[in-house]
Amino acid sequence: MSWLWDAFQQSQISDNQKRSSDAKNDSALALRSVRELEEKLDRLSLLCHALFEELERTTGFSEAQLKEKMLEIDLRDGKLDGKVNLTAGKKCPDCGHQIKKSRPNCFYCGASLQGIS
Repeated sequence: MSWLWDAFQQSQISDNQKRSSDAKNDSALALRSVRELEEKLDRLSLLCHALFEELERTTGFSEAQLKEKMLEIDLRDGKLDGKVNLTAGKKCPDCGHQIKKSRPNCFYCGASLQGIS
């Protein structure tokens, strides 16, 4: 009877080793994904800094004006959450593109958006 118990335990050990290996692989994949996202974030941060410095240098657009614009864009969806909601707006009836609620005409095709909510 002990051979049956030994076989059962060996099966459990094998299952647990497979789960452990799968978890290790999943962890490595998640870590790679996080590193890739960090690299993208670093590049985007560098790009934003470079663009703002160039904007400030060429136009005099101040950091205070930038913060005001960021607040305006953040509040377009009615929530102050530090996020851009690209779907907040209206859909052009002619071409279907999402357009800012404040635009009177479609940026893409020029159709009038008056009266569309």
